[in-house]
Amino acid sequence: MTNNIQNMKKHTCPTCAGQLRINTELQIYECPFCGVTYDYEYFREDDVLERAERSMKAGEYKSAAEAYDFMLVKEPHNFVALRGKVMIAANAKSMQEFRDPNRLRTLNFTKIDQEIDKAIVASESKGRDYFSKLKELVAAGKEYKEVIMSITKSRNQRKLQVKKIQQFKNAQTNSYVDLGDKKTEVSVHPKDMMVAAIVIYIVWCILVGIMALSLTSGNSTTKATATKNKNARDYNFNYAPPKYDDALSGYLYQNYELTSDQQIELNSASQEVDRVTVDAWGSIVHEVTDDDTSTKKSSKKSSKSSKDDNATTKKKENKSGLWGFLIALIVLPGLGVVGYCIYLKKKLDDIYKIENTIRVYRDQASTTADQILGHEADAVSVRKKISLLYNELTKLDPAPDIQNMAIERGPGLSRRWQ
Repeated sequence: MTNNIQNMKKHTCPTCAGQLRINTELQIYECPFCGVTYDYEYFREDDVLERAERSMKAGEYKSAAEAYDFMLVKEPHNFVALRGKVMIAANAKSMQEFRDPNRLRTLNFTKIDQEIDKAIVASESKGRDYFSKLKELVAAGKEYKEVIMSITKSRNQRKLQVKKIQQFKNAQTNSYVDLGDKKTEVSVHPKDMMVAAIVIYIVWCILVGIMALSLTSGNSTTKATATKNKNARDYNFNYAPPKYDDALSGYLYQNYELTSDQQIELNSASQEVDRVTVDAWGSIVHEVTDDDTSTKKSSKKSSKSSKDDNATTKKKENKSGLWGFLIALIVLPGLGVVGYCIYLKKKLDDIYKIENTIRVYRDQASTTADQILGHEADAVSVRKKISLLYNELTKLDPAPDIQNMAIERGPGLSRRWQ
């Protein structure tokens, strides 16, 4: 508390107790209230550089800049003041901030390069080496900034490419054939649906062919059966004449006494009569049958010819209608399958176009990923370079104690230089 009061007194006008202001051009303190001026030597015991350093630690860059300017007017080659101006241009409270690559890439490079160039010109040999190395360090920070910007740009570009790929994948899925309702969400590739439609149509054609063969063989069997029944009905006439040998032999045996030889002769004669009778009767039957058949044929000849013509015409019509129906069963579904395949072919072409587009974006995304890896490797290299340059800069520091001096900020140090 006592030191703070003493510091305030040293910058207070002894006449009116007003706050003194530094005039860097005249190198004096002047009081804006009473107009009294004091030479710089009057306050010589007050260390200007120390106060500037304290202002830097407090983040009061304007006050620190005024103090450093005041010192540079008096001592243009002062290394600490020149470095302080560079730190103010970087908005850095300490030179230790220059070791952080992420801190370096946020610098105002135009402003800090101007201050470094001034310091190189104004400083002595040791200070010139230091500021030259500091310029290399700042250039490395600028390089690191460009690398980080390239990484960010490439990552954003890859995100956009991945997003595009996902959009095209969704469009590709929309080109699939939906099966079922929205809840099931079952989609089939048009190529699979095309193959399934063709296979189903082939199976259908096979079934229609089997049905056609079945109907054709059925008509032939029916016609053969009808002809066979007709022949059996016309010619299946058998006649068995009555046998009189036993009755005649009994009658003769009862009324006439016959010897055994006579009995044998009688039986033989009876069998001969039966044979002759059967032959005669068979001839009669055949004649009757032939007459009946010829009569039926002659009586039905005219009607049968007309019926045959009608039946033939009807059969032709039925056969033509049957084949027309079978052809319709093949052609109509075939046309439907062809139309459906054309529809699926359009969907398939759309899918192939989308796949080609996705392939292009995937190649671009892969290239971008390789670029990101390359930029990240560059970033690692630049970080190592920054660390190396900072270590070299520390070795060239003519005033390391002042640079790394730990100064605590007191309650009375927030006052700006006026």
